[in-house]
Amino acid sequence: MVCDFCHEREAVIYMEQAAADGQRRKIHICLECAMERGISPDPKSIESSIGSLFKELAEASRKIAEDVNKRCPVCGTSLGEIRTGKNAGCPECYAIFKNDIRKILENSGVKELFKGTMPSRLSSVRSVLTDRIILQNKLNSALEKEDYEKAAVYRDYLKTLEKNPVAGAEDHQGGEIVP
Repeated sequence: MVCDFCHEREAVIYMEQAAADGQRRKIHICLECAMERGISPDPKSIESSIGSLFKELAEASRKIAEDVNKRCPVCGTSLGEIRTGKNAGCPECYAIFKNDIRKILENSGVKELFKGTMPSRLSSVRSVLTDRIILQNKLNSALEKEDYEKAAVYRDYLKTLEKNPVAGAEDHQGGEIVP
């Protein structure tokens, strides 16, 4: 069994809690997580911190439930899916779950920001998606300011982007198409 806390190491301590209504809850803990929480494999000292252990596990379960419900509005991928699969559903997931993904990477040992370049085969996809979002934001802003001439220009650019498929934008090399 895998540890219920770190989800990485093999569990060596197994506990089961029985509630008054007959429900049973099992906890599997690896030695490192047990030591962090003040639990040793010695049966005499294990009783002292079991209560706090179950409270901590309940808090972790609540956080996992929140992660499952937190979804990307573009592709529908949940933070829980990103956490377990280590894959984002779309480029927008990186912006929406920025802080959460940074924590996931830090837990995996990645502490530096990526300083490389984007593969050339993906540069057009990224820029078209980014341009679409930028244009939509500028269109909304122009409409709020009641600047309908600019709004019409942004609307026309958006229609042009929608007509051209993302894969067919090889000639678009990361520059903005906005005047």
